[in-house]
Amino acid sequence: MKDYKHCHPEFISGSHNKEILNSHNSCEPQRFSFQNDMSIVNLSPLQPFYFSTVLPVGLVNPTYATGKPSPLIHLPGGEGNREPFTHHSSRFTSRKAAFALAEVLITLGIIGVVAAMTLPTLVNNYKEKELITRTKKLYSNIQNAIVLAQKDLGVVGDNSVLFDVNQTSLQTAEKLSKYFNGSKVCENQNQKGCSQYYYSVKFATKKTSGGGDTTISFNSNNPKIILNDGSIIQVTQYTSCRRVQENDCVQDSNGNCVKDEDGNTTNKTTIHTTCAALAIDVNGTKLPNQFGADLYYINVYQNKVSPNTWTPYGSISFRNILTGKDKLQYTKYSVGSKL
Repeated sequence: MKDYKHCHPEFISGSHNKEILNSHNSCEPQRFSFQNDMSIVNLSPLQPFYFSTVLPVGLVNPTYATGKPSPLIHLPGGEGNREPFTHHSSRFTSRKAAFALAEVLITLGIIGVVAAMTLPTLVNNYKEKELITRTKKLYSNIQNAIVLAQKDLGVVGDNSVLFDVNQTSLQTAEKLSKYFNGSKVCENQNQKGCSQYYYSVKFATKKTSGGGDTTISFNSNNPKIILNDGSIIQVTQYTSCRRVQENDCVQDSNGNCVKDEDGNTTNKTTIHTTCAALAIDVNGTKLPNQFGADLYYINVYQNKVSPNTWTPYGSISFRNILTGKDKLQYTKYSVGSKL
């Protein structure tokens, strides 16, 4: 076999000398084959051979028909390349990008910081939405129960029979509880199984006793209706639907008596026209147990039922809920703190 390099210098890298090419026209034509996984393609040494794409280094291994590696086509990458070319070859696939451990840790750290900043707000918003929903539901159920009672008693539009000024708070609670399925009545905290439903609650504002500047809590031992969803209705039955309260004082927005420079208050007379009052805790014994958050007062008049308008009883939050604003407005504080 003649020297192939001399017969076909055009296959030698960097050789484009036509004179050398012409001087070897007498060389005997030989063939070589290009082998892959699918077939063997026989090519003439003088037939141009082109790759349609630029191939990665070391992926082509043209051979003679004898199967021996061809020395004529040499791609950079060393002579040790003996892997057959195939379009199925996994070496055509680029390496998949991967994150370094440091990058992963930094990303997780950023996510943790963002979560720590936003999670408390999200949790608080969720709790507020739950309390608002519970308030709407309980207020609606109380109104429906009163309407049903009026129909049963034959006095539609008149609350004076259900909330009779001649009966006790316990009697009113027992009559009203019949319109709530699965409910029970606790007369006081000494009744068996009822002590847990009697607890101190905070006002919606920093309310003081009037004689000092220390915040106080609110507590009542009146009869309570415990509903099957855990919510509580405290019943206060008044002895008259018109009561005059003398020596009341002019109050500020927190419900505290306004004092002049000498520490004196301005007295006034207040007339109350409520027949009864219902204090509701929409989530029962669960916190926060504060007016304006989960507790509210409802006034029962002779011909209507409406929210109490006193700010310490959470009237601002109650009004927001019933008007669709759905925003709780109350002051967070510790009982016994100074103004």
